[in-house]
Amino acid sequence: MPLPRDPTPPSMSQLARVAGVHQSTVSRALRRDRSIPAATRQRIQALADKLGYRPHPLVSALVALRRRRREPRFDATIAFVSTAPAHPLPPVEPGARSPSMTLSSQMYFEGAKARAEKLGYRLEMFSLGPNLSSRRLDEIIETRNIPGIIIGALPEGLGNFTLNWRRFCTVVVEYTFTHPEFDRVVYDSYRGMRQTMAECRRCGHRRVGLTLFAVGDQRTEGLNRAAYWAEQTSDNFFAPIPPLIQAHWNSDMFHRWQRRYRPNVIVTSNLFYYPLAAWCAAQRIRIGRDLQLVNINTLEPNRVISGIFQNPTNIGAKAVQMLVEKINSNEYGIPAVRHTTLTPGQWVKGTTLRPVRRPEMVRPS
Repeated sequence: MPLPRDPTPPSMSQLARVAGVHQSTVSRALRRDRSIPAATRQRIQALADKLGYRPHPLVSALVALRRRRREPRFDATIAFVSTAPAHPLPPVEPGARSPSMTLSSQMYFEGAKARAEKLGYRLEMFSLGPNLSSRRLDEIIETRNIPGIIIGALPEGLGNFTLNWRRFCTVVVEYTFTHPEFDRVVYDSYRGMRQTMAECRRCGHRRVGLTLFAVGDQRTEGLNRAAYWAEQTSDNFFAPIPPLIQAHWNSDMFHRWQRRYRPNVIVTSNLFYYPLAAWCAAQRIRIGRDLQLVNINTLEPNRVISGIFQNPTNIGAKAVQMLVEKINSNEYGIPAVRHTTLTPGQWVKGTTLRPVRRPEMVRPS
């Protein structure tokens, strides 16, 4: 049958006539339904691209609504891809407890899994490393006809790996996966740091210092430093203390920085908190009294440590929501334009940031 010459995008029924199959076959093929042979799926998908077929938004919304009203059937699998650290974690001093690098990833996964089940999908973890190469993962995704993957936060600050991206939809968690540029869901680090500095201001603290590991600074594309600098230069309320960025924990370097600039509040992240707490204990410095402390990436929204709970569970759920929408809209492959969705954190009051007893004077540094 000759291809239609009408410039208007064809309907699904017209696409079915051109392909010589039933309309339901076209519908399932465009959804990567495994009941349709792979060769037929690829032929119909190629024909849809050639003819410029686009699903009708109102019809797609109606179908999605009907699916949500049904009981989940778990007839499709979404892959959650994580990677093992390529290098050792930043070392900590003896006696300092280091948090697990997998804890935040586990929280992302749990939030994603719960949301996937509500939408009728099964979420399965795949961990790239010595036992699973990217090539083998690509084969698994192709064989099992997995329509979409979520790339979890990479342990390094910047990284990537290669798959046959055109065969599935992809959403990334955090900033750490750099290329290709996929749609992503990330915690709003800039807003979180501005909120942290606002809490320090509200408590009357002027000498606020920021210290991070280099890998943590990379993981947010430097947004924490940018917000910190913006707060310092906005109205000269805060003392001009330069941030301390270390490749790994170095007691001597930290001690020199601390003695030179004398911060009354130290803002840091989860990885840096534990060696810092051990250093304070060795120096007999009481956190919350002698030195105020804020953790901008606390994974335990308790009432002890003041800081930001980034809510990884919510980020994982949002990533699945975006991915399913892409699957329903047949948005496979690398997007022409990457979209970033920012999620807010939750301020945890805690006891390690307390108001000053008397106004502070900002001394030249």
